[in-house]
Amino acid sequence: MELNRIEGLLSRYEEGETTLAEEKELREYFITEEIPDHLETYALLFKFQSQQIKTTFKESEPLKLEGKNYRFAWTSIAAVIIVALGLFYFNQPQPSLTTSEMSSVTEQEQALEKTKQTLKMVSAMMNEGTADLVYLQEFNKTKNQIIELN
Repeated sequence: MELNRIEGLLSRYEEGETTLAEEKELREYFITEEIPDHLETYALLFKFQSQQIKTTFKESEPLKLEGKNYRFAWTSIAAVIIVALGLFYFNQPQPSLTTSEMSSVTEQEQALEKTKQTLKMVSAMMNEGTADLVYLQEFNKTKNQIIELN
């Protein structure tokens, strides 16, 4: 008769309809009684639950965080700040020009000036990158001379 009751409790447990007292009864049954073969999987479940109830969290153990998490967080924050500043900068109202100023400076001339400035900046950055190549070429020359001597 007890096996029928346990099987009924298990079916109610699977449906989520058991009370805490009934679940405690199931845990006690699977810990203390001899269990039929077809209920062995439930025995593992309830034994694990009874062990987990006894464990407690110790606050004295500090949590270890990896440095990569901080790098990712700071990178994300920097990206958000850059996007916000970009939106703020490009949404600024442009100063209105008078008709005489409009006639002297056209949109095409402004675009040409901006393009020139951008190309100068790109050129300067590329020249900085090629400055280190001079040292590499000198190193290769010296290396080749040493190899020829041997």
